[in-house]
Amino acid sequence: MGLTYVQLKQAIQDWTENDGTEFTTATGSGTAPIDVCIANAELRIMKELDLNAFRKTTTIASGTATSGVAMPQDLVVLRFLRIQNGDMLYLKDETFIREYTKNPTTGTGTPIYYSYQRPGTAYTTSNRHTNIIFAPTPGVDTTCEIGYTYHVPGLSSSTAHTYLGDNCQDTLLYACLIEAATFMKDAQQLTNYQQLYERAVQTLGVEEQVRMRNTELYKGELRTLGRLEGDR
Repeated sequence: MGLTYVQLKQAIQDWTENDGTEFTTATGSGTAPIDVCIANAELRIMKELDLNAFRKTTTIASGTATSGVAMPQDLVVLRFLRIQNGDMLYLKDETFIREYTKNPTTGTGTPIYYSYQRPGTAYTTSNRHTNIIFAPTPGVDTTCEIGYTYHVPGLSSSTAHTYLGDNCQDTLLYACLIEAATFMKDAQQLTNYQQLYERAVQTLGVEEQVRMRNTELYKGELRTLGRLEGDR
């Protein structure tokens, strides 16, 4: 059984025995600490667990300029980057990229490496400025395929249900309790919640592997059926 936004907030308050307004009421930032805990917990799970439900694949154009290429705004973790229908690109730091191509306007070719670029503009929620640069500098505009974990909307007063709340409720609750214990500076409970979270993560990992294996078996059966149909 899943957890809605209201149910999760109540569970956090029950476990921590804290329903004080300093925890549940919005402050000058406009966000209640308990909601900050939920958002941080959701982001932690997205970063730490490679769940299939949070994977996305798309393409970007490399361009031929030496400036950075913008990555998707909903990117949380980049899983891979490769030339479409071609080779994987290797992640390096920006210093390596600059040294590799000292004269980027003449040292062009098919990209082999990429790096995250230091931001040149102020960070905002609508401009996460996650840019990358290539080495060598692309000689022609090249289509690249990227796979990444994306940021999905979290639980809130306007979003009662999410994938995490409906399918990973134990992991989500314990992650929230870790954030809540950190906020309340409760070191003893923080250790307990961390242990509960780690066990829930292990269980979730096993469940994810089973789902993926069942999916592969199902796809294999479909391919077999397709071959049999073709032989008739």
